[in-house]
Amino acid sequence: MAIDDQFYKNRKPIEKHHDHYVWGPGKRGAAADDPNVKTDYAKAGKQIEPLAIHGTWVAVDWDDCIGEGSCLSVCPTTVFSWAKNPGKSGEDDRIDYTDKSDPEREADCIFCMACVTGCPTQAIKVDESLVEVHKNTQL
Repeated sequence: MAIDDQFYKNRKPIEKHHDHYVWGPGKRGAAADDPNVKTDYAKAGKQIEPLAIHGTWVAVDWDDCIGEGSCLSVCPTTVFSWAKNPGKSGEDDRIDYTDKSDPEREADCIFCMACVTGCPTQAIKVDESLVEVHKNTQL
């Protein structure tokens, strides 16, 4: 399921995480149906809940992110890290499939689109014009 192209108009900033905004509310997305994600949530004794979109000009829909990690491995500027293991971006650094790709260093993006191309669930939107949206957003 592709990320909502108009998320910044259809959702509201609900918090700031690192230096990026989180846009909510969340929704039931591709992660809720992924076998690896479902198994790891069950192992942790947790329910899958809506998580929202993290980032503005590098936006990751955490409800569609299945924690596969291809965006982390292809990014030449290490924009992403694992949410449950901040600062770490290797596949072996993923805690489990409940983990998410966090655009922790959104400002370092060079707009190469490698992460967008590599995402199996189309959970990432990169759009340089949204830098201004970020600058004009307030909680």
